[in-house]
Amino acid sequence: MPIHYILRGKQQAQDFEHEGMLSEEQLSGVDIRQDTALINVAIRTLRSQGIEAEWQECVLESAERPAQTYIRYKKRWTLQKVR
Repeated sequence: MPIHYILRGKQQAQDFEHEGMLSEEQLSGVDIRQDTALINVAIRTLRSQGIEAEWQECVLESAERPAQTYIRYKKRWTLQKVR
């Protein structure tokens, strides 16, 4: 089950956004129910491509679940509450 992600943050003091898909191959051995693990896989994938940024927000979505937004707060990824 591929997972769509959007990462937003700062790169050299500029707003930066990257959108991509995590394939089943990339998710091998990853607990897909653990959202922080999915975010870390996305960030590692980008780093391996030479894309570095100070990530502040991540949206995760798949065919089986609606989009959920996470924010980086005190060095941890936290699910953003809907008001």
